[in-house]
Amino acid sequence: MGLVLFILLIGLPIVEITLLIQGAMIIGVLPVILLTIGTAALGTFLIRQQGLTAIRALQRDLKEGRPPVASVVDGAALLVAAPLMMTPGFVTDAIGFLLLIPPLRHAAARMALRRIRRAQERGNIVIIRR
Repeated sequence: MGLVLFILLIGLPIVEITLLIQGAMIIGVLPVILLTIGTAALGTFLIRQQGLTAIRALQRDLKEGRPPVASVVDGAALLVAAPLMMTPGFVTDAIGFLLLIPPLRHAAARMALRRIRRAQERGNIVIIRR
C-alpha cells in the first residue's frame, strides 16, 4: 500500500509534468493549455451526462425493487473519474476517460472487488457486517 501511495503522490505528478513539458515542446504551450482546458470541459460534460444516467438507473432499480448494484458501481466510478478529469495532465485525463466507458468501468470495478476480497481473505481488511 505504501508503494501505491508513493506512486500516486510522487510518481504521477512527475509523469504528468514531464508529459506536459514534452507536449509543449512538440506542439507548443498554447495548444497544451487548450487541450488541458478542453479535456476538463469535455470530462465535466460527459461526467454530468453519465451521472444523470446513473441516478436515473438507481431510481429505476429502487422503484422496481432490484438491488442497484450496477448503478452504484457506475456512480462510484464517476466519483473517481471526475477529479481525474479536472486534474491537469494527460495520464489522469486518460484514466478518467477510460472510466467513462461502461465496459471498462465495470471491468475496473470487478478487478477492485477481487482485490478487496483477497485483502479480506488475508486479513488485511476487516469488513464489519451489521
